[in-house]
Amino acid sequence: MNCSECKENLVAHMEGALDKITALSLRNHIESCKECSETLREYKSLQGELGKLGPITADVSLVDSVMNRVKYLEFQKEAQEPERSTFMSKLLKWRWSMGLGAFAGIIGLILLVILPGSNTMVAAEETFARATKAVGQLAGINIKGRLRTPARDNFSAIALENDFVAIELWKEFSPKLRWRVEKPGRVAAMNGNSTILFIRPDYAYKIDNPTQAAFDTQWLHQIANVTDSLNDELKAIKKHGWKSSVSHDDAGHTIVTVEAKSGYSSDDYLKNSFFCTADTRRVYVFDDQTGLLVSAKIYLADGNQPELLFELTQINYNPQFASDTFEIELPDDVNWNQNDVVLPDNSKYEALSSEQAARAFFDACAQENWNEAGKFMTVTASLKTYLAGIEVINTGEHFTSAISLISGAQFVPYEIRLKNGDVKKHNLALKRHPQTRRWFVDGGI
Repeated sequence: MNCSECKENLVAHMEGALDKITALSLRNHIESCKECSETLREYKSLQGELGKLGPITADVSLVDSVMNRVKYLEFQKEAQEPERSTFMSKLLKWRWSMGLGAFAGIIGLILLVILPGSNTMVAAEETFARATKAVGQLAGINIKGRLRTPARDNFSAIALENDFVAIELWKEFSPKLRWRVEKPGRVAAMNGNSTILFIRPDYAYKIDNPTQAAFDTQWLHQIANVTDSLNDELKAIKKHGWKSSVSHDDAGHTIVTVEAKSGYSSDDYLKNSFFCTADTRRVYVFDDQTGLLVSAKIYLADGNQPELLFELTQINYNPQFASDTFEIELPDDVNWNQNDVVLPDNSKYEALSSEQAARAFFDACAQENWNEAGKFMTVTASLKTYLAGIEVINTGEHFTSAISLISGAQFVPYEIRLKNGDVKKHNLALKRHPQTRRWFVDGGI
C-alpha cells in the first residue's frame, strides 16, 4: 500500500470498516511511514474534538465530517504559504488526493461541516436526534397535504402540468401498526392484517398480509416517520454529496433543506415522473421545543427555477382515529386483480414479446373481446367504456427506462383512436408477472 491509498483508507480504518487484508496492509504501511502515521494521529485528534461538540444520532458516522474538516484545515494551512492559488484550484488539487467520493462530499457539505464557528452538520444531527425521540413517543399521526399529480395515478406520480390535489395519510403506530393513504382517485389501507388498494371506481388489489408501506406510498410514510427519511438523506448527503443547509427562524424553528438527486439522466423517459426519479429540494421545518415536524415542502429542482410539487397543509399528532379509518368500503361490483392467475394456455402468452402483448391487448379491446383483453390486465366496467371499439393506428418497438432495471417494465409506443374520435398517443407499460411470466399492463392507458 502506498501513501495515497493509505490516506484514502485512514478514516475507514479508524471506524473498523476495512476488511482484514486491507487493514493489515494499512497498518504495515503506517508502521514504516512517518508521514502517514502523523496524519492518522491528526485525524484521531480531530475526531475527538468533533465528538466533544455534542451527542449525535446513532445512525450517523463521523467519517465524512472528519475528512472534510481535515481537508479544510489543510487548506487554511496552505493558504498561508507563498504560493498563490484560487479556492477552486485547491479543490481540484484535493480531488486527486481525496478520491471521487470524498471530493463530492466536500462540495456537498462545504456549508455544513467546514465553515468556522458552530458546526452546522452537528446541529442537523442533533435536530434529527430530537425528532427521533419525539416521533418515538407518538401513538399515531395524521398528515394532510396537496400534491401536483393526476388524481387516479400512482401515489408517487408527479406532474407539473396538473393542478394540486389533496392527499392524506392516517397512521397508527401503537398498539399495532395500521395506516391509510388517500387521494381523490385511489386509496390504500392496511388494517393490521391485510393491505388493499382501491382505484376508483371499480378496481381493487389485495395483499394478504400487513405491510409497512405499499403501492408506492413509501415517500409519504417517510414524512410521517420523518426521522427515518432524514437519517437516510443524511447518509445520502455524505455518500453522494447532496447539498444541504440548516437555518433557524425567529419563531423557534429549525429548517433543514436537502437538495436530493435521483441519479436519472435528463433524457430518461421516467425522469421527473415520480418522486424517486426526480431531482427535488426538500424543506423540513422542526419546532425547536418539541422536536416535531411542523411543515414540509418538496420542490422539483431540475436545473430550472424550483417549482412546488408537494406541501404539508396540516399535521395532527396523536389523533383519535375512527373505528373504520383503516377499512375501505368497496362497491359490490368491484373487480379484483387477476394478473396472478395461471391460464390453461399460459405458455402461449409467456412466449409473447412486449410488442406482441401490447398489440394483442389493443386488438382485443377493438373487438370488445374482454375475455382476451383480461389476460393482459383486469378488465373493469370503466375500462370497457373507455377502450371499447378502439381503432389501433399503430404500435412501435419497446424501449426501457433506467428504473426498468429494477421493475422490469418495458414501454411500447402506441397510437389509438377512441370511439368518440379522439386520438391518443402514449406508451403502454408492461411487466412480466413473477409467477405466471405473462406480460400484464401496468400503466399508460
